[in-house]
Amino acid sequence: MSVVVVPVVPASAIRPADIARAATACGYAPTFVTSAGSMEPAEQEEYARFGPVLECDPERPSEAVPALRGHAPTAIVTFSEGMVPTTGELAVGLGLPYHDRDTVAALTDKWTQRWRLAEHGVDTVWSVAVTSREAALEVLASRPGPVVVKPRRSQSSRDTYLVEAAAALPAEVRPSAQRPFVLEEFLTGRDEGDFGDYVSVESVVVDGEPVTLGVTGKFPLLPPFREQGQFLPSHLPQDELDRAARLASAALRALGVRRGLAHTELKLTPDGPRLIEVNGRIGGFLGDLYQRGTGQDLLTLGMAASCGLPVTPRAAPTAGGVHFQYSNLPPTCGGVLREVAGVEKVRQETGVVGYATRIAAGAELAPGVMTFFMDLLRGDATDHASMLATIDRCLAHLQFSFEQADGTVSHWRAGRDGLHRTTDGR
Repeated sequence: MSVVVVPVVPASAIRPADIARAATACGYAPTFVTSAGSMEPAEQEEYARFGPVLECDPERPSEAVPALRGHAPTAIVTFSEGMVPTTGELAVGLGLPYHDRDTVAALTDKWTQRWRLAEHGVDTVWSVAVTSREAALEVLASRPGPVVVKPRRSQSSRDTYLVEAAAALPAEVRPSAQRPFVLEEFLTGRDEGDFGDYVSVESVVVDGEPVTLGVTGKFPLLPPFREQGQFLPSHLPQDELDRAARLASAALRALGVRRGLAHTELKLTPDGPRLIEVNGRIGGFLGDLYQRGTGQDLLTLGMAASCGLPVTPRAAPTAGGVHFQYSNLPPTCGGVLREVAGVEKVRQETGVVGYATRIAAGAELAPGVMTFFMDLLRGDATDHASMLATIDRCLAHLQFSFEQADGTVSHWRAGRDGLHRTTDGR
């Protein structure tokens, strides 16, 4: 059996059994690569049940190439955003097809991506990179707000802020040469009611030509840019679905993506869809959503396309039943999770396919504004209105309890506009 190298990250939504299943379906055996010292022994053992696990220093990936050559790999792919640069360098060292260095940079560097998209006339969004807090303040003082401030390289909305004016720049934002930030134009979305003012386009690229698999609808963001979930099909009419697909495909061509899965986020503005960002991997938890919506295994599809095998992509339906995923996010103040009440009642609700908590009682959550899912609600509904009703019924059952640093315990009720602190503990 041929060998495929798969760089992975700790606690990924895509588990080793999923990767191994997809690899086997394509006639490959996986060899996993992790960043040195990043993975706990128990998780490393989980991966080792499905294939060899090698460690790699992401600062010196070439040092891992000789050991990997010993496994005689013929393909390489990653489904983890944080491992795209490492995968690119390993591919170069092993002589395997993958994104070239320019494309890797465009997929993982937010300023470079904006520059490439503008250069090719796909979408022009004002953007500037800064390497000091002083430079950020100077830029903010020279432009009317609001401005999006975020690390030049990051994921899951980590340290991403919407800043109205220089005086409002959070104290923790301190760009440096080692960790530059990007300041860019805030794309104002239109009012989509109960739905988010953005969507994502899922694509598979074969020999440089993107094929749209579907347009994924989103729930409204929690401030500043925290995602709550997604659904399929989107609520958009067909003409807008077509515009979104064309824009995503044009962006992938501009960035030089040649193969594999891509996840492109678009803002729904009064003037039509605009590009938020392009990612060279599958979107979080989308494998489950598209499996239920299309019967197609995106992991296997992406594995096959990345390995140069022939594929037959299947587009998601744009009407009919709705499949959804919804997650609760912790309060931005953080704390130690002590209890999640109402779990069994949620699982008994009509339309629920599954409900799982993603963190255990006793876990400490740091304060912050990144997207972090505490749980995952999966369900099916006849239409979008029924989907919202199902989510509301489920959220009404849930209460999260957190212990703060001073020992006090706070109780939070779930809602589609985020968690609400209660005063009576009920």
